[in-house]
Amino acid sequence: MCACRTTATFEERGIYPPPKDSVTVGEADLKFIHLRDGDDVGLLQYVRGGGIAFPHIMIPESLQLRGSAQTSSLANKEPAGSASIVRRQADIRKRQGQGGSGAQTGDADDDTSFITTIFSQVLWLWNAKQHITDIVRQTQTRSLLLAESWLPAPLAHLVFGQVQGTASAAKADAIEAENAEGQKSMLAKTDGPITCVAWHPHRSLLAIAHRALDCVFLYDLASDTWCSNILQNAYMKGITSMAWQPNCGYTLAVGCTAGVCLWNILPGSSGSSDSSDTLKAPSLGAAQFSSWMTLLAFPQPAGAHGYPSRLSADNKQPLHRSAASVSAISFSHSGQWLVAGHQTHGHLTLWDVALGTATPLKRSGNSSRSAALQVGVSPNDRYLISTHANGQLRLWETESWTSRVWSDFRANVTQFAWSPDSRSIFFAVADSPDIYALALYKSPPSLDAEISIVTTFEAHSAPASDGNEDPERIRIGGPIKSLALDPKGQRLVVGFDDDSSSADISLLAVYLVNTEALFRAGGDSSALMPLGYIRGPSWGKQHRPERASSSDSTLGSGKPAKKRVRVGDPTPSWLAFSPEFESGALLSVAWANGKVSLVQMLFKTNKITKV
Repeated sequence: MCACRTTATFEERGIYPPPKDSVTVGEADLKFIHLRDGDDVGLLQYVRGGGIAFPHIMIPESLQLRGSAQTSSLANKEPAGSASIVRRQADIRKRQGQGGSGAQTGDADDDTSFITTIFSQVLWLWNAKQHITDIVRQTQTRSLLLAESWLPAPLAHLVFGQVQGTASAAKADAIEAENAEGQKSMLAKTDGPITCVAWHPHRSLLAIAHRALDCVFLYDLASDTWCSNILQNAYMKGITSMAWQPNCGYTLAVGCTAGVCLWNILPGSSGSSDSSDTLKAPSLGAAQFSSWMTLLAFPQPAGAHGYPSRLSADNKQPLHRSAASVSAISFSHSGQWLVAGHQTHGHLTLWDVALGTATPLKRSGNSSRSAALQVGVSPNDRYLISTHANGQLRLWETESWTSRVWSDFRANVTQFAWSPDSRSIFFAVADSPDIYALALYKSPPSLDAEISIVTTFEAHSAPASDGNEDPERIRIGGPIKSLALDPKGQRLVVGFDDDSSSADISLLAVYLVNTEALFRAGGDSSALMPLGYIRGPSWGKQHRPERASSSDSTLGSGKPAKKRVRVGDPTPSWLAFSPEFESGALLSVAWANGKVSLVQMLFKTNKITKV
């Protein structure tokens, strides 16, 4: 690993954070526009320059879904089963039939009665199957325990498998407990109702996963409307990641504890058509659409991996649920294959989506200590990178699927971002303020690469850029938690983690990027140059009143009270750039208060050579 390359800091370049009562709307002429109210003069200048002030997208922590029995919330979450769903649908149809007008009789009542009868029969058969399955399972367990009492334990294990109450079953339970513990400490913790956000690769469509409801909402930015349908399924619990399939219309993959839920969406008729552009893909908008979900069944790992081999009698999945838990997914840019990382082991699974076949990539360990944190395919589909909970960063070439690993980091690699030319990667390490870069010096499939520390964000205290005579001082910085690189490779956005230093981690730092500097002889220091800060929305007046310590009390002193920085402002939980944006870049930031900010960055697409 190369030594740190010296780069001018934000403090040295005189770049100060915006006031705490402002919000960032965008960037123009290499400057960020921070507004305090709608009458701010900077808003007019920004709009005249071609900027768009996007409104915030609000996601509440709890809401009432149509047809649900009660409101779901972050504190109290109780998923509904298939039986309750069928029963509610039957009750709704029955109430609709009773509450109709006198004209809605005859055939309509017969149809409602017929549908209700069918649902009741299906529900009765489902309950009967469950009771029969329980009886069969109990009888089988008693028979196996009786057989084990007079057979040697190794022979009983060989013939009957793992039996409840035996040493082998206890060992398997211990492995499951270890995997469950690994899941808690593996993934980066995020606050707020939003789990993750995914941009459609070719349309202004956002998929937003809700943490408490385990469902996905779709927001059409082109029409500024929410889609009527909500993606929700009994298998889709514990959402960890999402990705749209490129070159395949509307197909969304959702990684969760049960595996990968592959949603296929078919837009419905919106009632109006544009005859001037018949080749344009239909937009979802607010119209109803059809959708169906396919749960990808992962291949069974070998017994040597140490995973529990017993399966319940009614479990038709070929893999134990804990081994199928998905932590991260990434599509190839051609849309042909999907890579999935798992929460309970370090191996990756390569899916051919069209053929429905899966191939395991076994390199990084069998326990949850080597679980996959992030996976990402390069823009040219020639490389794949994965990070793991054992501190490894592994680079794969996709021609023969050989790999190279780096493991000499102080902690786990948390976030990374590919450059658009697929020659370099920016990434961050937990509990570290350093920004690393991996540079590939040869053409694919060569794995000849070098890692260097490009810059270090030094935490410091700086006055807010509000022009007051006695400006408040805001402390910025800390360990880097998240980062995102725009598709044109010219803006790198960095988010910070809490390190108990009273820093304002609600701020985002933005760098100018010049990836060509990574390949210059002598270690050019202009790969990343400070540009400015982004501040998100505040909690509001009804949340978290500002606290003041006793040392700051000015009673009887006759001096005005100094402003205090409220550290508890909403922190960013997810960063993502829109894959396609003509004039510059469009950044989406999910905040802990449930708001999604859209920050437009206006810049030319030519490469930056010197700042």
